[in-house]
Amino acid sequence: MKFFEQIMKNFINIYIAIVLVCLAFTSCQKVIDIEVNSSASQLVIEGNITNIRGTQYVDISRSVAYTETNNYPGVTGADVQVTDNLGNTYKFSEMQRGHYAFGPLRGQTGRTYTLTVKVDNNTYTATSIMPAAVLVDSLSLSKVTFGSTERKLIAVNYTDPKGIANQYRYILRINGKGANRIYVEDDRLTDGNVIKEELYPYDNNDETEDVKSGDLASVEVQCIDKNIFNYWFTLRSQRRGGPNGGTTPGNPPSNLSNNALGYFSAHTYQTLDIVIP
Repeated sequence: MKFFEQIMKNFINIYIAIVLVCLAFTSCQKVIDIEVNSSASQLVIEGNITNIRGTQYVDISRSVAYTETNNYPGVTGADVQVTDNLGNTYKFSEMQRGHYAFGPLRGQTGRTYTLTVKVDNNTYTATSIMPAAVLVDSLSLSKVTFGSTERKLIAVNYTDPKGIANQYRYILRINGKGANRIYVEDDRLTDGNVIKEELYPYDNNDETEDVKSGDLASVEVQCIDKNIFNYWFTLRSQRRGGPNGGTTPGNPPSNLSNNALGYFSAHTYQTLDIVIP
């Protein structure tokens, strides 16, 4: 949830920066007060069903105004359930405020999962299809040179299945700390190829971070459906380093109904580790 909260704050910061730049070009003398409008609070849902047998989670909170602290309040008392296309129903229980869980449960490839959340007489739904897992062969170390500086990168190695549309999300952690970056790709131009996906680590200031000898790198590789790919791809595009240097900030295309923010993802995942030599 903290990652989503940080992204929302970044959107607003980028928007204000764009306004300030525009004003700087139009007037160098006049003092202008900028009024930042506060939008109505929206429900934020982050739900995941994975192919690993265990407890599955759905987090529910509400968005806050830009001027408030970066703490999204959890929503209590929600009715949360997931159904699949075979007629099975899984009723989630609230473990702590805004944090709902069910388990043990293992998602199955090819099944369609539908999340239904009822809060304050409003109903929110989302559907996600769990794709087939694409197994990763290994992690490796790559080296690139920027001017006179050599940097080490983590590379994910696998073979993309030919003739099948695949979408991937990668979560990189260095010594247990998540990289402040969104890594997501599809096989539109690489169908059936041997893939070496290089992941550039970044710190909380969106600067390239060095990977040092002895560091433990961990990569979670998710196989995601098209809707979830569009969600993460849009978020990546709206941050620095996205396609064409980023785009105007806005809410990404969620698969949730009724104007809820967030996503519901049924995906497979595999985690691999490597110690940097």
